Amino acid sequence: MAEEDRGIWGVFSRQLFRTHRAFRSVIMDREGRPVLWIHRPFSWINSRIYVQRKIEEDVVVLGEAQQEWHLWRRRYNVFTGREGDFEQFARVDAPFLSWEFYLQDANDDNVASIQKNFAGFGREIFTDTGQYALTFRPHQTAPSALASPEKQTLYRRLTLEERATVLALSVGIDFDYFSRHSEGGGGLPFFFWWNSGD
Repeated sequence: MAEEDRGIWGVFSRQLFRTHRAFRSVIMDREGRPVLWIHRPFSWINSRIYVQRKIEEDVVVLGEAQQEWHLWRRRYNVFTGREGDFEQFARVDAPFLSWEFYLQDANDDNVASIQKNFAGFGREIFTDTGQYALTFRPHQTAPSALASPEKQTLYRRLTLEERATVLALSVGIDFDYFSRHSEGGGGLPFFFWWNSGD
């Protein structure tokens, strides 16, 4: 995955608008061929992020994730579909300062999860990189001989469009909550004192 270069305007918007800025990223296969594009338009309050693919010269939107404003919770609504005909397939409602984001369907069943993994103190403090784990179905326990078939919950598998949208959502979550640009400062994390020699 790589962010598309926007030239000098990209440099200025990164510094001026920080996490409100628009960006486009390209997701490539193993051979380096572009397969999906992630687009995030400019927004002041609630962010949106789209996942798209190109079919010949046409751009097709596969899904969208919309941040829902809340004073302390981290909320997103997640949709798939074609232009103008989106259907919500999941919702995220994570607590304050959460590093785990569970996507739940209309029945409140977990269909996927996004978890930010701790990469080490030095890496978390001095870099803007992160490691994430995306799980596309919940952890299943070993089947019990005593459990009746009626009590075993079957979860549906996510479609490729839904999985692509979860991937785009993970980029949006990283950008909204874990980017060093969202903290202000944007430089060394320590304040240095110096003596002027007076």
